[in-house]
Amino acid sequence: MAAKKVAQTVIKEDKFYTISAANGKVVEVADYNTDNGARVQLWDNANAEWQQWGFVRAGEGVYRIRNRFTGKMLDLYQGGVCDGTAVHQWEGAPASSQLWIVEAGNDGRVKIKSNLAGKCLDVVGMSTDNGAGLQIWADVNGDNQFWTIAEVTRKPKTSAKATAAKAKAEEKVEDNPVKKPEAPVAAAVEAAPKAEEKPAKKPAAKKPAAKTVKAAAPVEEKPAAKKPAAEAEKTAAAKKAPAAKKPAAKKPAAKKAAK
Repeated sequence: MAAKKVAQTVIKEDKFYTISAANGKVVEVADYNTDNGARVQLWDNANAEWQQWGFVRAGEGVYRIRNRFTGKMLDLYQGGVCDGTAVHQWEGAPASSQLWIVEAGNDGRVKIKSNLAGKCLDVVGMSTDNGAGLQIWADVNGDNQFWTIAEVTRKPKTSAKATAAKAKAEEKVEDNPVKKPEAPVAAAVEAAPKAEEKPAKKPAAKKPAAKTVKAAAPVEEKPAAKKPAAEAEKTAAAKKAPAAKKPAAKKPAAKKAAK
């Protein structure tokens, strides 16, 4: 006699779901941690938001699995594909390490496989304890590789501590200038009209060719400095005037001959 097929939960993007292991414990983000890299584990179902997940369709049967409380995705540690690669949460990114295939079985349960590694979401050490970590592992049809996806129909419980932790995390993100580029963008927009009114003048580019020509040109002799007109006239007159003759030396008068 063929096994009776159990109807699968129809996954809708506007709903939230629990992901339960064979022992009824659900997948959650440990300690409602909102940080990237926060641990994902099993815990008793407390109907808490950090134990609930949305499925964001990324293709036929392929999803990104987002935590309701933190808004972050199930992700493979460092994009690993080996058996034992840890599963944690990380902010949404167009990364194949965040893509998961929901593969239906005949008993209402599913296998959740990494689209990148082709391996199953798996409980470390086949543990059934609270706090058991999650990993990926080759498909061995183990009981710790089957999951039940159930729609959340009750209003989730609130936690003052969790709410405070989330608010603090959001405030930290808002105060981070790297996360909020609006301020520098606004400053740039304000400065833009001024730049249009008075465009900065670029310094004229130096022409290397002119330097080369100047260096190659022969050095011209500097013209002699002009003498003042008065001195020039004296010099010309001196050249034209005949050289003055020295007076001849007077000979001593000859003594008259005695008569």
